[in-house]
Amino acid sequence: MMLEAALAYVHLAAILSWVVFVSSTAALARIEWLNPAVVNRLVVVDRIAFVAGGAVLASGLARWWLGSKGVAWYAHQPLLWAKLVLFVVMAVAALRTRRDLREWQRRLRVAGELPDADAVAALRLRVMRASHLVLVLPVAAVLLARGIWTV
Repeated sequence: MMLEAALAYVHLAAILSWVVFVSSTAALARIEWLNPAVVNRLVVVDRIAFVAGGAVLASGLARWWLGSKGVAWYAHQPLLWAKLVLFVVMAVAALRTRRDLREWQRRLRVAGELPDADAVAALRLRVMRASHLVLVLPVAAVLLARGIWTV
């Protein structure tokens, strides 16, 4: 029982950390605030969000493999697969954001150029869309934890 509680705590802490840094990315990605220091800060915040996202995945897999319900039970649950698909969608958006931020930083270093307003708006929109998917995950998690819509 203690292992289950510890796994749940680590997973929840990772999720909250991830949400904080993804939200920080969205908050900082505004053309009116963008300057060289903000571009560099965005890269750092994104790096932390990336690590937190990895911790979400690792802790989720630990719950799957070490949790009391076991791998066999979880493997047959459509809600778990729905959560994983949503996570992958968010991860793909995060990887594209990461690539764009590194390119902004590179161009800033090489040519002293900041991204244009359209690039900033597109990145912010992508981060906002992906971050709003986080609201769907707890619904699937709560239903799964309580055995609702499970097989």
